[in-house]
Amino acid sequence: STAFRDERAAGDSAMPAGEDHTEDSVAGGGGQWRMLSGISIFDVPMARRRQTAAVALFCSGLFIVPVCFCTAVLLLWNIYTFPLIAAYLVFMLVDKAPVTGSRKSGHFRRWTMFTLFKDFFPITLHKTADLDPDGKYVIGYHPHGIIGIGAISSFGSEGPGISALLPGLNFFLCTLPINFRVPFLREVWLWMGMCDSSKHSFRNILSRGSGTVVVVVVGGAAEALQAAPGTMDLVLKHRRGFVRQALLNGAKLVPALGFGETDLFDVVTTPWMLRLQERMQKVMGFSMPLFHGRGVFNYHVGIMPHRRPINIVIGRAVAEPEGLERFREEISSSKGEAFLQRDPRGRALVGAYHAAYLHQLQVLFCP
Repeated sequence: STAFRDERAAGDSAMPAGEDHTEDSVAGGGGQWRMLSGISIFDVPMARRRQTAAVALFCSGLFIVPVCFCTAVLLLWNIYTFPLIAAYLVFMLVDKAPVTGSRKSGHFRRWTMFTLFKDFFPITLHKTADLDPDGKYVIGYHPHGIIGIGAISSFGSEGPGISALLPGLNFFLCTLPINFRVPFLREVWLWMGMCDSSKHSFRNILSRGSGTVVVVVVGGAAEALQAAPGTMDLVLKHRRGFVRQALLNGAKLVPALGFGETDLFDVVTTPWMLRLQERMQKVMGFSMPLFHGRGVFNYHVGIMPHRRPINIVIGRAVAEPEGLERFREEISSSKGEAFLQRDPRGRALVGAYHAAYLHQLQVLFCP
């Protein structure tokens, strides 16, 4: 993996650490209520409680997944609901929305809960340059962290204000295809504008033309296993699929760094556990690190992320590699993907674009 160490405290990164949001510290007009053993129940401002509730609702998704499957099974056993749920399950199998992004809802993405979710940390967006609305882009988000909260909030909702920061662009966030196999919950992901991380999604969405943006968390599950507070270890050196898809679909690469993404959870790692997680990731395509954060009323135990700021810096579009025009015909043909994967000229083109992307990413981290 390519490792970039987060040196914000020393002032070496592109973005300062920002305000220290120390969980739900409180102060009343007549003094400060001291929290006993890291537990706070009273005297916390209502605004912060609403933010905590929004994040708790998001984290409940970890438990909603089995509930969705159990509900579907129970409905199948009911003679009155069987036809409806059976039709829905068949529809799930043939539904093309996960690879087309056709059910993205602007109204849902502007739901107040997403603003409260953003304010909890808070999550702040920054740009180093404008992106031309007449172009097409593939944004690579780094790092994955435990869940990729910065990417989900910034590109799967309008909470942090991505459309105001980069107007004229339509964002679609890639996620694992398995997320669209969960009944009912899949509809939420689709309303947020998420799509599965397959080449079909890149082709279908970027074929919409100008202003379309596909966002991919490049490191994926392998990078999640390396997430730890105070570090930014990226799995990137051999990840070139997103580069090929950008070339095939005439899109430009744009790097994005989420400073603070890996600080949201504490992780528990041992050598044997890491080997087990890596094996699980190879077999199932994903693996969840053993982590813990805070709870609703305490700051030391729970599955909620800590209240720590995330600053997401979106870079400028990476210049296309030299010589690209000479191979436009080969790339745009039906054998374009094979050309980029197997032909030495195509592989060199992908390598040059990948190297330019890495350089731009390093500039974001330490300008």
